[in-house]
Parts: sequence; C-alpha cells; structure tokens
Amino acid sequence: MEAAVGGPRNAWSDGITIYFIAVQIMAVASFAVAWWRGGRAERLGAAILICDALLTTAIVGLAAPGVHRAAMMVQLVTASGILWLTFRFDRWWLFVASGALILCGLITAMEILNPALSLYAAVSAQLGLWGLVYLSLLAGAGERWLAGEGSAGQAAVWSRRRPTS
Repeated sequence: MEAAVGGPRNAWSDGITIYFIAVQIMAVASFAVAWWRGGRAERLGAAILICDALLTTAIVGLAAPGVHRAAMMVQLVTASGILWLTFRFDRWWLFVASGALILCGLITAMEILNPALSLYAAVSAQLGLWGLVYLSLLAGAGERWLAGEGSAGQAAVWSRRRPTS
C-alpha cells in the first residue's frame, strides 16, 4: 500500500507527529536538567520517568495484541511512584506531575469504558499531559537551580567519613 505522497508507508510515518517529537525533546531536556541540576526529588522523578519511557518504548515495540493496555499499566506504576514522591518531598512540581498523570489514568479509563473514543484521540490527549509532566520536572529543576539550592550531586558524600577523636 502506497502513501498519499507517493512513498511506501511505514510505522514511523503513520504515528509520529511534530507534537510527539516536541514532547520527546522536552522529555530528554527535562531528564538531563533534572539529573544535572536537580535535587533528590528531581533525580528520583527523572529516574521514574526514564524507566517509564524505556518500558513503554519496549512494550509498544512488541507486535502483540493489547500492547496499549500493557503500556497503560506501566503508566499506572509511574503515576503511583510520582504520587509517592509527592507525599514524601515538599516540591510543587510533583503536585503538577501527579495531577497530570492522574488525568492520563482517567483518559485511559474513559477509553476502556467508551469504545467509541478513538485510540488516536486518547493518545493525543495523553501526549499533552505528558508534556505537562516533563515541563513541570524541567521547571522544578530550574527553580531549584535559580534559587541557588545545591544539586543532589553536590550534597552527596563520595568518600568515607573518618571519625574524629
């Protein structure tokens, strides 16, 4: 089957939009800034989101029925992890990220309960919310940096402390 533009169709040309590319660039930038300048909360949040991105990419790459539902289970675990961080740390960006991930879960519930809702519409809505999650992580790490708070790497102790007598 040939595409309307005259080239062969493939999975990349059918599923990738400029919005998807923008959100992925925002994700990589937020992961890098959070790891470089973020505190413990930002680094833990980035680690959870990186694991989510890797697992979701691996699951979606499988050629099996119901991969979208399996990817949404990964999203549920990610939302639980970010929600746990929200109650553990006093950072505003975690509330924003938790809210966005809870809304992603509600979109998944709507998709399951309403078969008339297209997969494209559900994924498009979730893409915007994931952009909000990444933007909040980036803003949280940026706020810590602008406030002059040290990053987690600066606070880490890399050698054994010797007891003083």
